[in-house]
Amino acid sequence: MKTSYDTTAFAKINLFLRCCGKYPNGYHRLYMLMQQIGIGDDILVELDDEREYVIELESGVDIPREKDLGYKAAKAFYDCYTDKLRAEAKPVPKFPYTFIRETKKVPSQAGLGGGSSDAAAVLQILQQHFGNPLTDEEMNATAAKLGADVPFFLFGGTCICEGVGEIVTELPDLSGVNIILVKPEVGVGTKECYELSDENPALFDENAYREQMNAVFTDEKKLPVERIAQAAPFLVNDLQEPASHLAPVIAELIDAVKNTGAVFSAMTGSGSCVFGIYEDEKSAGEAEEALQNDPRTSGCQIIPSVLI
Repeated sequence: MKTSYDTTAFAKINLFLRCCGKYPNGYHRLYMLMQQIGIGDDILVELDDEREYVIELESGVDIPREKDLGYKAAKAFYDCYTDKLRAEAKPVPKFPYTFIRETKKVPSQAGLGGGSSDAAAVLQILQQHFGNPLTDEEMNATAAKLGADVPFFLFGGTCICEGVGEIVTELPDLSGVNIILVKPEVGVGTKECYELSDENPALFDENAYREQMNAVFTDEKKLPVERIAQAAPFLVNDLQEPASHLAPVIAELIDAVKNTGAVFSAMTGSGSCVFGIYEDEKSAGEAEEALQNDPRTSGCQIIPSVLI
């Protein structure tokens, strides 16, 4: 029997990203506010239990199948499920032929989490298909092994993410706020960006910052855009400066977006995508037009969207 599932794997931005030192294993300890946005990749998963088990992938991206996060997510799910059944001395079923098609719409090397969102979508589809065999903790652990952003996408919406990304706390949502994304042609390597940030680590009062951000972003008396505007002077991405050193166009684009009257503008993740947040649809539309005519954005993708 053949069963098909399709979904949209929505991307994200970081309203802030703080590097809080490193663990003994070398991984960075992070404190981030991650927010899902209204652009995403289309994901199709087809399962056929009448065909021999194999995971096949169609992504349109020229990388080895084994390096694709959607493929790795399917394999990780089956491995975790198998290990769990064996630990419980239960028979392992014959897994179905698994075909994954990723129609990529989220720019790569942008800090938008496109691949991580694809991975989470595949995990959730397989979890649903097999009747939720993994606990929330097992799903989260499997997601965390795939990448720091993947656990967030199991939740979506508006979340504080800590540790290496695996500690996720949901916040009152910020949905409906208008944004503009500006993605330059150049990308930024995540590894290089973090290495450069380690040369001049950020120093800040972590506890005070946590209290401040929690107070602002849990205040449901204010509209979402008002919460962001209140926090804007204190929103920091500790990777923005090193990324701008690697790709100076990032700093130019942040200034360009800021000059369009954005409530807040910054780089997301480790870059290279820049975003601006706007009070309403009208101001976002005017900003989009201004950015389209700004020589600093020549060659850039300019994408209007919303927080979801």
